[in-house]
Amino acid sequence: MNSANSMNEAERVSELHSYSVLDTPPEAAFDDITKLAGYICQTPISLVSLVDKERMWFKSKIGLAASEIPRIDGFCSSAICQENLLIVPDATANPRLASHPLVIFQPKLRFYAGAPLTTPRGHRIGTLCVIDTIPRNLSQEQAEALQSLARTVIAQLELRRSVRNSMESITGRLIRAQDDERRRIARELHDSTGQVLAGLSMLLGQMQRESSAANLDKFEECKALIGSAAAEIRNLSYLLHPPLIDEIGLASAVAEYAEGFEKRSGLCVHVEVSKDFGRLDGNRELALFRIIQESLGNIHRHSGSAVATIKIFAREKDVVLEIRDEGRGLPFRSAETGKFGVGMRSMQERLRPLGGNLQIETSTGGTTIRAVLPRAFSLDMVSRQTA
Repeated sequence: MNSANSMNEAERVSELHSYSVLDTPPEAAFDDITKLAGYICQTPISLVSLVDKERMWFKSKIGLAASEIPRIDGFCSSAICQENLLIVPDATANPRLASHPLVIFQPKLRFYAGAPLTTPRGHRIGTLCVIDTIPRNLSQEQAEALQSLARTVIAQLELRRSVRNSMESITGRLIRAQDDERRRIARELHDSTGQVLAGLSMLLGQMQRESSAANLDKFEECKALIGSAAAEIRNLSYLLHPPLIDEIGLASAVAEYAEGFEKRSGLCVHVEVSKDFGRLDGNRELALFRIIQESLGNIHRHSGSAVATIKIFAREKDVVLEIRDEGRGLPFRSAETGKFGVGMRSMQERLRPLGGNLQIETSTGGTTIRAVLPRAFSLDMVSRQTA
């Protein structure tokens, strides 16, 4: 494959992945198209086949048990190399396809017709194909209908992506609004309510000096209760929005949070932040901090681990956050992203608008959560741009 074709293939695969459709459950909208294609063309097998880098995965399939097969030259792989419909009346009569595994072994294909799924950007990401086990052909009307249905598959993929992008945009705005509200409530608790309690403590101190000896113990008890309430408010304010993340940065905020979490939970938390980490813009630091909060809570509640390790470091143009435990592991493989719980999906939604991604590695010896986020620009750059 020459460099130009390699570049086009990389763009094609990237376009396919941008639809976020691979390895998703069946959907009625695609199954209806596949059934209709088989009905119109009178074939026992019909597929929406998406050609990935090393495999062909079937978003919809009628008459075939397999969900994917290795990518082998021929049929769908050949169909995406041309703009128009590929028709193979009898595969055994085609020297290039006669030895194909799907021809030699079950289902012993003979007839194949595949209409390429061409995106609005010109990439052919797969086919809508109909297959039979006996030699045959399509009428002109059937061929035109198959191509029309292939365009409908693309329209459905575009609609699906548009809805997903809209939902992600709405989710991102909701997360930002939630963070803004948390910040406001935290400041209100820290400034207003904290000052009221401090004033009340001072007033009780003055009253204590003027009170009889019999009431001294009661005043001390009241002052202790106020002190406890003030401490709880400070803690709640910090959990809502850590002030250090705005004033000093993520590293200091994480260190302080980990120390407090150790005291509250009994979990031993180790924090390692590389010296060259520096500062990120506020949204990135806050996103990583929220992931740490969620992860430590999950470790404490579910993992059975006595230890958690947090590492934050720079890697080329990215920032990497790793959170590891030594617990029992998660009840799913790291690749099965569709089975993430609400907490994991929340982490993903925080990272997605910032160009980041979440990776999970789990076993009976523990779990590693890895958040990778583009560093983007530093606060120093922002200051220079707004000066």
